[in-house]
Amino acid sequence: MKHIIFYSAILFLGAFVTSCGKYEEGPKFTLLSKKARMTNEWKFTKQESNGIDTTPNESEFSVTMTLKEDGTASVVMSVFGLPLNYSGEWAFSDDKEELILSDDTGTQNLEIIKLTNSELKVRQMQGNDEIVTTYTAQ
Repeated sequence: MKHIIFYSAILFLGAFVTSCGKYEEGPKFTLLSKKARMTNEWKFTKQESNGIDTTPNESEFSVTMTLKEDGTASVVMSVFGLPLNYSGEWAFSDDKEELILSDDTGTQNLEIIKLTNSELKVRQMQGNDEIVTTYTAQ
């Protein structure tokens, strides 16, 4: 009987682990839900355009994005010392492969490449350019 329970647990865990790897860069296994990992205060740390690092100098450009459990979002941005603040909402797409940000100016869909409790990496197309942006948890 102990062997049946043990092997059943192994099969269940194996099915669970293989189903967790939704995003291109992982994680393959986590106990936190996608929503628990997404709700955080995220600081912009890196940007790549078509695979080339285009991260602006932090003294010229900084972004902190706060995503709350209730679906509200706020962005505090500084461009050459000029502060800009935005408030809106966030949600997952139905398949949870995209982060949807919306405010009074419109809606932006970002493909999630990586989502851990300490790092968020998203991809979007701007014309023919592929922009990959990385945020780290504060």
